Amino acid sequence: MVKSKKYNDWINANVSVIKDNLLPATQFPIEVEILVMADYKWKLKCDTDNIIKPIVDLLVRAEIVPDDTSRFIESVKVRYLQGFGSPVTCISYSIVDE
Repeated sequence: MVKSKKYNDWINANVSVIKDNLLPATQFPIEVEILVMADYKWKLKCDTDNIIKPIVDLLVRAEIVPDDTSRFIESVKVRYLQGFGSPVTCISYSIVDE
C-alpha cells in the first residue's frame, strides 16, 4: 500500500516520541491499547477507528514491534475519554496471556 507524503511525514515526526516513551516489546503477542483524551469537538469530527492503522504503523517504524501481523499484535483497543482540551493520545501495550 502506498502511503501519502502527509502520512509518512506524520510517522517520521512521531517515531522519536514513541522510542523515547515506550520500550520495545520482547514477548509476543501483545495487545495495543490506545487512549484518546480530547474535548467533544474532537469526537464530532474524528473517528477513533481511523487512528488504529497509523499508530500500529508508527509502532513498527519505531521498532516497538517487528511487524503488524497477528503473530505480534493480537488486538488493538481504542478508548475515547471526553473532557480535555487539546487531544492527547496515550499508547501502551501488554503481553497477551496464553
